[in-house]
Amino acid sequence: MTELYASLERCKINTEEADRALTELEAEGAVMIRDHFCADPHLTGVDLRVVALVEHNEAQDPQVSAIRQIDEAWNKWLSEYLANHRCG
Repeated sequence: MTELYASLERCKINTEEADRALTELEAEGAVMIRDHFCADPHLTGVDLRVVALVEHNEAQDPQVSAIRQIDEAWNKWLSEYLANHRCG
């Protein structure tokens, strides 16, 4: 979500507007949002939610597919973060 907010700010869309839109999309079943946690103190206060489209045109269960996309994105981000971050 932090990366999404940064991109939207460049388009003059504030965090509150984005949250409102995402809440509506989630209620409609268009997106899935999952919270994540990392015990690194440098990430305290960082929004670690990951969002994925729930695509209803796939052969498999759309929610399972969205969860898989979220897990893959989170695992990739966390791996890159931990590989490059050094607490000193």
